[in-house]
Amino acid sequence: MYSILRRCSGIRKTFGPTPVYPTANNSQSPSSYSRGKERELGCYTKRNSNSNNNNSHERESQSCCSSRVCKNHTTTTTTTLEYELSNFAKLTTRITTQSAAEVDTSPHTDTETHRDRDSNPGNIALATDLELPKGLPLSLSSRHHWNQLQSSLHALHHQQQQQQQQLRSYSSTSETNLEDKMSKPDSKLDKYAQRDRLGLWGTGDNEVVGSLSGFTRLLDKRYSKGLAFTHEERQQLGIHGMLPYVVREPSEQVEHCRALLARLDQDLDKYMYLISLSERNERLFYNVLSSDIGYMMPLVYTPTVGLACQRYSLIHQNAKGMFISIKDKGHIYDVLKNWPETDVRAIVVTDGERILGLGDLGANGMGIPVGKLSLYTALAGIKPSQCLPITLDVGTNTESILEDPLYIGLRERRATGDLYDEFIDEFMHACVRRFGQNCLIQFEDFANANAFRLLSKYRDSFCTFNDDIQGTASVAVAGLLASLKIKKTQLKDNTLLFLGAGEAALGIANLCLMAMKVEGLTEEEAKARIWMVDSRGVITRDRPKGGLTEHKLHFAQLHEPIDTLAEAVRKVRPNVLIGAAAQGGAFNQEILELMADINETPIIFALSNPTSKAECTAEEAYTYTKGRCIFASGSPFAPVTYNNKKFYPGQGNNSYIFPGVALGVLCAGMLNIPEQVFLVAAERLAELVSKDDLAKGSLYPPLSSIVSCSMAIAERIVEYAYKNGLATVRPEPVNKLAFIKAQMYDLDYPRSVPATYKM
Repeated sequence: MYSILRRCSGIRKTFGPTPVYPTANNSQSPSSYSRGKERELGCYTKRNSNSNNNNSHERESQSCCSSRVCKNHTTTTTTTLEYELSNFAKLTTRITTQSAAEVDTSPHTDTETHRDRDSNPGNIALATDLELPKGLPLSLSSRHHWNQLQSSLHALHHQQQQQQQQLRSYSSTSETNLEDKMSKPDSKLDKYAQRDRLGLWGTGDNEVVGSLSGFTRLLDKRYSKGLAFTHEERQQLGIHGMLPYVVREPSEQVEHCRALLARLDQDLDKYMYLISLSERNERLFYNVLSSDIGYMMPLVYTPTVGLACQRYSLIHQNAKGMFISIKDKGHIYDVLKNWPETDVRAIVVTDGERILGLGDLGANGMGIPVGKLSLYTALAGIKPSQCLPITLDVGTNTESILEDPLYIGLRERRATGDLYDEFIDEFMHACVRRFGQNCLIQFEDFANANAFRLLSKYRDSFCTFNDDIQGTASVAVAGLLASLKIKKTQLKDNTLLFLGAGEAALGIANLCLMAMKVEGLTEEEAKARIWMVDSRGVITRDRPKGGLTEHKLHFAQLHEPIDTLAEAVRKVRPNVLIGAAAQGGAFNQEILELMADINETPIIFALSNPTSKAECTAEEAYTYTKGRCIFASGSPFAPVTYNNKKFYPGQGNNSYIFPGVALGVLCAGMLNIPEQVFLVAAERLAELVSKDDLAKGSLYPPLSSIVSCSMAIAERIVEYAYKNGLATVRPEPVNKLAFIKAQMYDLDYPRSVPATYKM
């Protein structure tokens, strides 16, 4: 447990078990501890610094006699000992012992006195059952004194252990309370607990070549090449014979996968095949996606991912991402430590309460974070090993899901109130503690009330954004800015009417407000141009039907109540009609014809997902406006021919925005994401729309160029970050685009054996 050190003529003698060497966390300064203990005792001991004095203790005579010991008096001996704990921390203590004085009237030297006492049979017997250390002060060499010393050292050692335990743990109570409170973010000591990750990571190239076996390279999705392993690599890695003879080029592997996809009729089956491929050969999966983004993206994300989420419990085969349930509250950090990757830079998290326009799907919502992060890599080159999809399983209120015997989630009603808020707060702090302050956390498909509230709560202190609110807003504003190139007007010259007042609609409205203010309007002037319709009609102040939340009141108009969308179109006479209410067919023939009567070139955005929830189809929009509208949608639509003219409707997909935003934020090392970032992204995306794109009716660049769009947006965001002091990566890159490209995921297979060189 401890060792005692004796100071004797500059020589330190040690006995006891071998100590454990100290760390920065468990060592203490012996001198400071000693002074503290002396102050506690109310006295200071004068230590003899004479090197000729062989005594390791000082005596303080409390007798009124001379230096010669008198009969019928006691000798009080105060011994100052330095001792060493098992953690190698050196402490000093004072031990006071008393013994009856011997009758001694003749002068003796100290040496003689010690010799006489050792041979005096009348002395207190020495402890025979203890092996006393040689060189201890004689006055401690009895059983009583030795036990007294041991007891004192035990007590002090226990006291120091308690102090160190308090520093290392979140609670100084029992072990049970320690486990309960270990991860609570509201614990006072949690603020000062060491974080696993601080600051920025390096390049992300964390592979240790010598640690990977041939079988790891063959079977691990991160390193596997499938049939692309050369014969030399197979032999050197010890996997020769584990694969057929043929060696295929990566392009041949992609063609093979495309052929297998073509054999499948249902989109859900294609989705399952692609997800399975991603678990076998990661690079091949992303090469397949990149081979035809326009065709593949709807298979791994909207609209197919909506169907996949609805049937996620049925089709679940491989573990993807992390499921953290409300039952893990108090231990979320420990759960995050189970994730095998430590260099995590991007997290997409959902609680499954508002999956697309499908409602509360609970744990089945995992398809959304998985799909989002697939696009992070495919469209922006963020390394898949640095991406972590997470579903926060707090239950579900959907009866059909709770009754589903195959349901993979928690069969409970949703947690709400303080319990929910504490759970989310603990999650946010645990992510930062585990992965660092610059780890991006993207909220996805939270219910409206929670989405706005959580974004407002965390946006200034965490690197976070909500794609449903901010990403949707950015891509919609980019489409508006591009459409105004056709009309040759500014945004401030138009009146906007929104169907819907949820996350997407309010997000777009807020960003439009910001853009109009940049164009020179005051906030009140800009608000006067933004009208919103929810399930109770136009949002006006003091609306008799009520239903006005804080966020809706921000855009409430001073106007008499208007109950229907058609009535709103007639009275407001908007130039732009934006649907974000997930009400399929809400833009009916009457509405579209009214828009065409009011405007020579009406702008119609049907942004709801999936396709079944779109407010109108592309064909309906072009037909009922007689081919005069500028149309964009959230879901993909095939080209439409009207009056011998072919229109290519643009898909206002968030995928144009969120991958580039994430790439820019990560490359700059931003610690929070201001709203201005999304206006910067929208303006840059609008600049990328060519005249040819506009001529054929598309308000967005072709999906085939989306990777280039992501890099261009990331470059503009990095420039913004450095200009406004938000970047933490130093030094500032001179060529920012080249710097961004250097951080991106390489789709080419790397070498499976290290390169050699002459020595």
